Amino acid sequence: MEKLIIEGTESTPQVNFIPENGLLEIEGKLIPEDAGSFFVPIFTWLENFCPDKQQAISMRFSLFYYNTSSSKRIFDIMRRLDAKFLDGCNITIQWEYEEGDEDTQQDGEDFKSMLKLPFNICKV
Repeated sequence: MEKLIIEGTESTPQVNFIPENGLLEIEGKLIPEDAGSFFVPIFTWLENFCPDKQQAISMRFSLFYYNTSSSKRIFDIMRRLDAKFLDGCNITIQWEYEEGDEDTQQDGEDFKSMLKLPFNICKV
């Protein structure tokens, strides 16, 4: 499986999807002017993502700021991974939030409540 690397900018996060390491990461600020365009390569990659069902995959979200349109797309990523989990893949989500950031913590709780896959909410 090909990896997906997108360099972070002032308004978009670093994306490191390296399945052979078992780690998918989105880290940084997520306030793109055109959220639809930013997420196209991520959704395309996820459509083709077919991990070995024995391999443990961790999807780590470490976003210190994101806007409403991006939040909807974050959940779209999670739903796609949840479908793969329900198909037998060993996938977990790690949602990180900074101490005192109650909004991001609550978003994690909300996302977790709508999914079946293992979902860890971690203060960093």
